[in-house]
Amino acid sequence: MSALNIKNEEAVRLVKELADLKGESLTTVVIEAVREKLDRERAPVINDARMQYWLDFGKRVRETADPEWLAKDPFEDLYDELGLPK
Repeated sequence: MSALNIKNEEAVRLVKELADLKGESLTTVVIEAVREKLDRERAPVINDARMQYWLDFGKRVRETADPEWLAKDPFEDLYDELGLPK
C-alpha cells in the first residue's frame, strides 16, 4: 500500500477542519473529497453554444412544420389498432 504524505500546511488544516466538522477520520474525509471532485471532473461538459443551437433548431422546425404533421401520433404508421407492428 502506498502512503500519502501531505506537506502543505493549508491542505492539512483544511482536511483536519473538515474531519472535525463531520466527525470523521482524515482518511475518510480525503477519500470523500477526492471522489466528489472526480465525479465532477468526469461529468460531461455541456457546451452551451451547441445546446442553444439545437434548441433553436427545434424551435425553427416547430415554427415551420405542418401543424397536422406535428399533431400526428408518431407511432401511428408503425403499429396497427391492436398494437402490433405493421
